Amino acid sequence: MPTLHTPVLLNEVLEYLNPCPGQNFIDATFGAGGHGLEILKKIKLSGKLLAIDANADVSVFVKNKDNKNLIFINDNFRNLDKIVKKNFPYHVKGILLDLGLSSDELEQSGRGFSFLKNEPLDMRFSVNQELTAAEIINHYSLGNLIDIFKKFGEYKHAGKLAEKIIELRKKQKFQTTFDLVRAINLVHHHNFKEKIHPATKVFQALRIAVNEEFKNLTIVLPQAIDILAPGGRLAIISFHALEDRIVKNFFRDLSRAKNPEIKILTKKPVVPINSEVHENPRSRSAKLRVIEKI
Repeated sequence: MPTLHTPVLLNEVLEYLNPCPGQNFIDATFGAGGHGLEILKKIKLSGKLLAIDANADVSVFVKNKDNKNLIFINDNFRNLDKIVKKNFPYHVKGILLDLGLSSDELEQSGRGFSFLKNEPLDMRFSVNQELTAAEIINHYSLGNLIDIFKKFGEYKHAGKLAEKIIELRKKQKFQTTFDLVRAINLVHHHNFKEKIHPATKVFQALRIAVNEEFKNLTIVLPQAIDILAPGGRLAIISFHALEDRIVKNFFRDLSRAKNPEIKILTKKPVVPINSEVHENPRSRSAKLRVIEKI
């Protein structure tokens, strides 16, 4: 599993989490290890890093690292509490959630995350899941398709696309990413003046729906707070407006409680500087929010 992934907001994450020798951290979205491996360098051999990823392919990458203070668990971060209780009996100084999709998954998975490659319409982070993108496209109702494209992709032609998909699937089932791209192009052909290809939002919406990403985020947030030691920090990088809103509102409500459990360290989300966006265009929508447990 070669590393193609460029970690977003790496310097900012390290600054806020401030990992030091002997401390213990959790990278709940380890991926290609862009952030986690840098944290490992800081905590040295006297610290521990719990690395979690739903993608089993990551385990091969981790085994090649042969790092004894790295504990890898192939699971969804929604099960964070159970994972920690079973595998990580340590004082946790910091937790990172990078909610973006790593470049490795986009480029190498073969599971249809990118509209630029003709691959099966899968989009599962874990092959142990049953629901695939093809299942959604071929069997969901008009209303459900519109809801997914609107809510998760903020796609303005959601109704037209859903109608076109239902029309086309009566003749032949959708099997590959290019099947879906053709349907998108029939509804909304890419105008090169547009900053992003229309398929970007549709593929994003499907990926979020397949993997229940927003639901899992709401499930993991309170678990992360409970697991942190006092003075520990939780850093979350989001790439979607609704995703960021979930994090923002959760942090705000906790900080305004009668007996607040946290203090917010980022009054406004931290975003990439221009040079990072230039070098890594996928970072353009990233937002980092950080809290400290009281």
